[in-house]
Amino acid sequence: MTGHGSGEAKTKTWTAAVECYSVNRKTAEVVFHSERGAAWLEPFVRERVLASITRGRVQVNLLLSHTSGKSGLFFDEHRAAAFVSEARRLQKKLGVGGEITISDVLAAAGLETSAKPEGEAPREVVLAALEKALTGLVTTRNREGAMLQKVLGKSVNQLAAITKKITPLADTVTAQYRQTLWKRIERADLGLIAEDPRLIAEVALFAERCDITEELERAASHIAQFHEKLASTAPMGRTLEFLAQELGREFNTIGSKSADTRIARLVIDAKTELDRIREQLANIE
Repeated sequence: MTGHGSGEAKTKTWTAAVECYSVNRKTAEVVFHSERGAAWLEPFVRERVLASITRGRVQVNLLLSHTSGKSGLFFDEHRAAAFVSEARRLQKKLGVGGEITISDVLAAAGLETSAKPEGEAPREVVLAALEKALTGLVTTRNREGAMLQKVLGKSVNQLAAITKKITPLADTVTAQYRQTLWKRIERADLGLIAEDPRLIAEVALFAERCDITEELERAASHIAQFHEKLASTAPMGRTLEFLAQELGREFNTIGSKSADTRIARLVIDAKTELDRIREQLANIE
């Protein structure tokens, strides 16, 4: 689910500002952005975020500053000296002019590094700011989740209504088939009677082949489980996706087994509703 949260925390020596953004994703992913001097905090931040979410891509932006203005960055003097020496050697060998400036040195790759500050204060102030940001993130995600819960609830109620419409129709399919078959036999003047064993066997075979009682019972069970999970406060996205998949399977079977056009139309309605449900489930944790 989408969400946003921000937080700030301060001590006498450190200030941390954190922003968290989340977008939809089936798995949990954390993307960490900070200045290089705070890169050592990424494992702590990642662990805390993953403890709060189970799905979604969360981007964490961190700004950590020291009251002295120190950033935690420094340049490796030995590497810098080696860079200047090698650059002058190459300059002499190639016979090219020009001066090596401090800007050239600062821009050289691999010379800028970061150091972890002493003590636990930097980590603690960052985690304090992160906690506030995550609280805001979770709040906005919960707000969106409550809206999605209502939308999904309506769709599942619609599936339940469709299932109830199919159930009485299923009971009439065999009788209608028997009547249709008998009318065709009468028109063909085959000289059969209604109690002919061959006719009875054909109707019985049709009834067995088109029986959708089990599929309707399983669909009703899946719908009840869907409602139960929607009422839960625990992460439910994967379970609901599984139930939607199973409901799709049951309605597909009902559509393929039934020869009744009224049931076929209702199955199409059910599949349309299931497509809406699947679209929304991409946003559910």
